[in-house]
Amino acid sequence: MSSATSARPRSAGVWPKVKAFLVHPRTARWTARLTLLLVWQLVGDISPRFPTPVDTFDFIIDEAQRPYEGTQADLLNNEVVWNVWITLQRTAVGMFWVILIGIPLGYAMGTWWRAQAIFTDIVMVGLALPAYIWALLALMWFGFGATAPVFTVAVSATPALVVYVMRGTLAIPRELRDMSEAYDVGFIERFRRLVLPSLAGAVIAGLRLAILAAWGVVLLVEWFGESDGAGFRSRSWYDSANFDGLMGWALIIIVIIIAFDRGVIERIDRRVHRWRGKVGGFGASSGGGAES
Repeated sequence: MSSATSARPRSAGVWPKVKAFLVHPRTARWTARLTLLLVWQLVGDISPRFPTPVDTFDFIIDEAQRPYEGTQADLLNNEVVWNVWITLQRTAVGMFWVILIGIPLGYAMGTWWRAQAIFTDIVMVGLALPAYIWALLALMWFGFGATAPVFTVAVSATPALVVYVMRGTLAIPRELRDMSEAYDVGFIERFRRLVLPSLAGAVIAGLRLAILAAWGVVLLVEWFGESDGAGFRSRSWYDSANFDGLMGWALIIIVIIIAFDRGVIERIDRRVHRWRGKVGGFGASSGGGAES
């Protein structure tokens, strides 16, 4: 009798822990990852042209053992590290120009109607024209080299950031603007106390979208007309009809952008929106979304 009654509290205490584990965001994420891995394996077993996870990882290991320069590969001198580093450099330079142009222009369009009237149609052209058209035009105009990918990133990713910043600027309450002007608050103080906190969410959302667009655009330019970079390496394996190579580089590209989004952008997002606490549940800026 005593053993039966002692087992009930123990089992009653286990179930809430199991339930909490099942509904935890980390469990949902790992369930999705394992499901995707299982589906990937099943498709690879069915189709001979679709590499399995084992084949893909084996290729990545082999690619990391191929020297980029010379005949001896090491931790830095290999095809994976060097080509990824080249693509990251091009993306970073392009994003420098996107931020330098997009944030001031978006703020100007949300503040002054003349700026909005002048640049609205130009921004719409940038949003409407597909990235691959800009990539082909850039290669025709600038040829091979670093200029084409940087230019394509600037014209493809800047319009989205401009729109986000403009909408965030328009969302600043008019009463607060008028009050700051009535009390003769200086521009720098007004920008620091009013504009920046109000624009933080819009800027982060726009940057996240711009970075994703910039990464894809650089890969597109490298695919079409560069002689190095992750996009070029993917194209070379595609031309060789090497499905393991194409899938391997696709996985490398995906892992890098997800790692950057989770490791950098999401941390900044949580830092900016830390006042929300756990409100909102499972999400990028919620407390529950912090774990991966």
